[in-house]
Amino acid sequence: MLHLIMSSPATLDMDYLETFIGQTDDILLLQDAVYGGIADSHYFSRLVAKKNFGLYLLQEDAQARGITGLLGPKFQIVSYQQFVELTVKHSKQITW
Repeated sequence: MLHLIMSSPATLDMDYLETFIGQTDDILLLQDAVYGGIADSHYFSRLVAKKNFGLYLLQEDAQARGITGLLGPKFQIVSYQQFVELTVKHSKQITW
């Protein structure tokens, strides 16, 4: 399953989110969720520690928010083309 996280990480219930993420799932941060990709951010630290799944961040959303230079190595930065490839890879998606 592909988890499309669009909400600011400050508004997410991370414990609840973690219960739904399987070992073969991927996570993609979009819109305001890209703030969670800032270096040393604690928002996704438990998910990053598990790292049994793909962690991605949409480059265009990070650029639109002016945080590209602040991103850490936690998430792989992807283009819209790679976003489409992730949706093809996963027949099921959920938006948070």
